[in-house]
Amino acid sequence: MFNVLKGRVLFAVFCVSIFAASSQSLAQVALEEIIVTSQKREQSLQDVPVSVNVLSGDKILDAGITKIEDLQAYVPNFVMSETGIGTNIYIRGIGSGINQGFEQSVGTYIDGTYYGRAQLSRAPFLDLERVEVLRGPQNVLYGKNSLGGALTISTAKPTQDFEGQVSATLGNFGERVFDVVLSGGLTDTISARLAHRSRDLDGYVRNADLDDEPNRDEETTRLTLAWDATEDLDVSLKLEDGSFDVVGRQIEIVGDEGSLNPALGGATWSQFLAGFGASTSVLNTSQDFVRSSNGDFSQNDTSNITLDLDYRWNDYEINSVTSYVEYDYNERCDCDFTGADVFFVDSREDYSQFSQEIRIESPLGETFEWMAGVYYQTSDLEFEDAFLTTPTSVIGNVLDTILSSDAAFGDAFPTGATGAGQQLAGISVPRTFDQDSDLISGFVQVGWNINDKAKLTIGGRYNSEDKEASRTLTVQDSDGNEIPFNAEFIPGTEVGIDYILGNVLNVVRHDISDGLEEDDFSPSVTFEYAFNDDVQGYANWSRGFKAGGFDVRSNVAPATFDAAGNAIPPPGTVVVNEFNSALSYEVEPGTFEYDQEEATSIELGLKSRLLNGSLEVNLAAFHTEYEDLQVSIFDGTLGFNVGNAAEATSIGVELESRWAVSENLNLRGSLAWLDFEFDDYEDGQATQRQRILTGQNTTDFQGFTNQYVADFSGALAADYVRDIGNDLLFSSTLDLIFTTEYNPSQNVDPEIEQDGYVKLNARVAVSSIDDTWEIALVGKNLTDEDIITYTNDTPLSANLVQSVGFYGFVEPPRAFTVQGTYRF
Repeated sequence: MFNVLKGRVLFAVFCVSIFAASSQSLAQVALEEIIVTSQKREQSLQDVPVSVNVLSGDKILDAGITKIEDLQAYVPNFVMSETGIGTNIYIRGIGSGINQGFEQSVGTYIDGTYYGRAQLSRAPFLDLERVEVLRGPQNVLYGKNSLGGALTISTAKPTQDFEGQVSATLGNFGERVFDVVLSGGLTDTISARLAHRSRDLDGYVRNADLDDEPNRDEETTRLTLAWDATEDLDVSLKLEDGSFDVVGRQIEIVGDEGSLNPALGGATWSQFLAGFGASTSVLNTSQDFVRSSNGDFSQNDTSNITLDLDYRWNDYEINSVTSYVEYDYNERCDCDFTGADVFFVDSREDYSQFSQEIRIESPLGETFEWMAGVYYQTSDLEFEDAFLTTPTSVIGNVLDTILSSDAAFGDAFPTGATGAGQQLAGISVPRTFDQDSDLISGFVQVGWNINDKAKLTIGGRYNSEDKEASRTLTVQDSDGNEIPFNAEFIPGTEVGIDYILGNVLNVVRHDISDGLEEDDFSPSVTFEYAFNDDVQGYANWSRGFKAGGFDVRSNVAPATFDAAGNAIPPPGTVVVNEFNSALSYEVEPGTFEYDQEEATSIELGLKSRLLNGSLEVNLAAFHTEYEDLQVSIFDGTLGFNVGNAAEATSIGVELESRWAVSENLNLRGSLAWLDFEFDDYEDGQATQRQRILTGQNTTDFQGFTNQYVADFSGALAADYVRDIGNDLLFSSTLDLIFTTEYNPSQNVDPEIEQDGYVKLNARVAVSSIDDTWEIALVGKNLTDEDIITYTNDTPLSANLVQSVGFYGFVEPPRAFTVQGTYRF
């Protein structure tokens, strides 16, 4: 708490100094103008009526930002975190949960191409011009699903003049980054830019049973060709290919309590595992950058082709963006997150996407300015995963011990069922999911310049999308042969394999398919008013939506309904014991189709230039109401069921400022206040303690906040530059990032919260006065904060031994790198 108060005090000092300076006679230096394309036109950041945070390519390179996840340190109300089986991106408390069926609520656009899949957001950065983070619904100008906001990433463009750059970074934890950029004209009308990055990282978490983790190996190459075909036609072709392979995860068990079941003598889950022969490393259950695991990996390949045409017809601009994106990955997750031989999850995904956007823009400066366009996208998704155990897995021994003591499952198993648990060893439960999607949309936005001070902009986008999907789950032996339904591996136990899977793991075989068709219109109204040449206000009202879809990760088919609306349990979920019908066990139905979600937002903003252009202060206040919010709920064992929460409200204020104090010193600051609350959400994910004590997997979330919601977050930064003699330049940057406490868990369990912190990053550099070369020392997390970015319940601990436990993803501790750059 002290660190958070310190951060607030520092920010207060920063703000006070700004207003104190406004009354002083200083030799002011005008700020460099920031150009953005968030409204699909090149505009000054101060003229854009939306809350936008911008990072330049130079800042991204200097700060050692190598992927989207690193941006969160510099953008208030923006959070990205890796999870055990997916990726989260949140803006203003809104994001998509863990499910491969989800498209992101925060859309990512790279050079105008939509990157909606979570796995693509893990891909590395290289050679960027800028990154713009737009907060709030962006459903008119952007093609798909940008309900929570949008990340627009612009890569560096070819130059006609020849230039090149070579840079290398060396750091602790075995980090090695090597970049090469070459750009120049091939002819008088054709230029090219080639960029390549290779990055290696040995890892900052010690695996007590294996090597340091996560071990990363990244290779990305991009070739961009630009052709000035005619005086009115510009053509750009981008070809990109990349791979990022990771061995191990930055995961630790960060909590493990004694069993709440008196029959088990207060033993913890880790003690159970150690008792069945697991390495004593499993007993390390505190956050200390040491983990216990049998090994994880993720192998990813991506490719992209983008063709961009800009045609000037009289005073009109016509733009066409044609793009093809594909990726595939193979992953193994030691998803019990311990060094015990319990179970693994293998997964594979292949995705391909073709998109076409055509946009026409009217001339600027007229009474009416307008923009219109159409967008088409088709995609194909193939996903496979499998829960699997080795023949030596301890899961059978743990279950048999529990059955022999009658401690957990009571009368659900027959007397003499000891040994039945061994049926879970040496099996695989493969699940396949296929989805085809087609989207077409059109948009129009018209701006009316009422006079030289006021402007009214009205826009809307119509979307029509079709999806077809199927999901199959079955049971196989270790050789890949399908096991007959309810086969009895252990004669005489009266327990079949499907009974065990349903009763213990909530897994039921199924084969389902469905389709959906959705049409939606998203409108937006914005009013801008210039109080004077330096102060502009705006008010925006918008309604956005995110398409519905299909659940990939549920382990049970959904219920159906008769004409009277009564639920009919899916086949196989009522009687799963063919040997003794008196022991029938009903498995709770799962999910498949989920509905679209909607958001209605009001935002008021003020953008100002003060002190003769040396100071900018921007303020935004927002109120957003969500309906049918898409959520993914952990079923308490292995699966995730997707549903729609009823209502939620997000309100907040965001303040950002830049101040050129002198020719040598620039200051930057940001502060965000956020309040998020579920207004109506009856089936939120229960905590482990609630599940153990009540037997219920869900609880009423009304009045609860969401994960990643901090009351206050922000950053302070100082950039200082000074000549050293006639030939050298000294530069330094100090970044102070702070947040109050937040909950990184899906069920916002109060037993596992992230404390508030102040994190300090710094960079000092010496370069030639003409910027030909530079050597820099970069320090990250110099305050050595322990930061957990995501937590969830330890799988199986609650439902097998009634123990409360958590696993968490951890950020790196204090780290240093040396950067060397040569430009020619």
